[in-house]
Amino acid sequence: MKSFGKKMLVCSIGICMGIMGTTAFAATKAPKPDESTKLLPDSIKGFSKTSFVQDLQKELSEKGIADALKLYEKIPADYANDTDLQVIKASLYLSSGKIGDAQSIVTKLLLKDDKNVDILNLAATVAKAQNKTADWNKYIKAVIAIDQYNPEANIALGQQQLAKKQYKTARSYYQKALTNDANNIDALFGVGKSSYFLEDDDKAKSTFKTILELDPDCADAYHYLGKLAAANGENKMASDYALQAVKRDSWNYDYVMDYGMYERNLGHYSNAEKAWTRAIEIEPDYFLAYAYRAGVYDEQDKFSEALADYKMVLKTNPDYYYAYESIGLLSIHEQNWKQAREAFLKCAEYNSENISYPLMVTYCYYMDKDSFNAKKYSDSVLRKLDRSSIEYAMLRVYHDLAGEMPLPQKISTITSTNKKGKMYFYLGLLYDMIGGKEASNKYFMEVTKLNSPQFFEYRIAEWKMGD
Repeated sequence: MKSFGKKMLVCSIGICMGIMGTTAFAATKAPKPDESTKLLPDSIKGFSKTSFVQDLQKELSEKGIADALKLYEKIPADYANDTDLQVIKASLYLSSGKIGDAQSIVTKLLLKDDKNVDILNLAATVAKAQNKTADWNKYIKAVIAIDQYNPEANIALGQQQLAKKQYKTARSYYQKALTNDANNIDALFGVGKSSYFLEDDDKAKSTFKTILELDPDCADAYHYLGKLAAANGENKMASDYALQAVKRDSWNYDYVMDYGMYERNLGHYSNAEKAWTRAIEIEPDYFLAYAYRAGVYDEQDKFSEALADYKMVLKTNPDYYYAYESIGLLSIHEQNWKQAREAFLKCAEYNSENISYPLMVTYCYYMDKDSFNAKKYSDSVLRKLDRSSIEYAMLRVYHDLAGEMPLPQKISTITSTNKKGKMYFYLGLLYDMIGGKEASNKYFMEVTKLNSPQFFEYRIAEWKMGD
């Protein structure tokens, strides 16, 4: 809401600076004069609108909105209701979150001239800030009826359609906005972003590059050029673009996160760690950077650091159950059976259909010298399983620590590569637990021969083979 108001504020001040001495707004009719307010010259009785607006700009840059608003207390009575200056004042209120004050001014301005495009655009902005969709639509339609190519109204409609993921419609509005304002960066950015989501990469790329020609410091343009490069596997180029975005806005979480991702893809783990550490500084209560950094720590076998980050993932997002799986996995490596068991129990709460979790919980009980609870827990799960299934058969042998003989034959008939690999893993883990090293290695070997398996047990098999 505030950034939307700031755009209106910048636009309003720019308009007044550019058209002093003519009318209040270049893109529409001049406001209708009435008895209380007439079009006034730029300078009268020692007061200059141009100087006043310049003072506003200076006050905004040096002190802020509150001090800029105080300047209105010194305006001569002749200018108290001047349309130009009231539009700016309403925009100042809007930017500072004083929506009611902005609404009050807009209501008076509309009573004076309800056909003024810039006043209508301001009214639409206020309505949007108030979440008054019907009023917003009314004012935007009124603008389009007067000026079908009005940049502000078409950009607003483009934003609306973009939010609805109607990317073709959104792009058409943004392109209309460019009809009479070819260098409008907001409209160009809308075209670029819509094209990105439409997978029209050439159009998106050329548009974002056009934006950079107009504004070499547009961080968002660098950001999307990085995304486009990454989508084409050009990670070095993606990283370079992302770094340019970060240099221009080091507090933008998305820019920093993407830079870290591209650096990780290049194998620059240290840079990725630093980027995601920076992202955590920006948003310490959001889970994603912890998850990414945990992953890159994990890849480098920095297990204690990875564990700490996975725990932070759960602290900031308790429903991200994949972090429990990672904590369980790394706790197995550290032989922290209690921590591993608790983590896999949580996984089972979130995904009761995955037999891996009950098997790992049972295993952890045994490894923690707690055979009573191992059998008690596994029995509670067995009662709910199909007795003819391979999952039942596997958990049954963990419960009994005996009777595995038919399992290798059953496993060999499984057609799913991942499922077959998981079942071989649990046979290997069973033998590893009861002291059959040769047999365990035989089955772990079956697991490690798989190409890029999609199950967490694969890493444990690798660790066991390396022991």
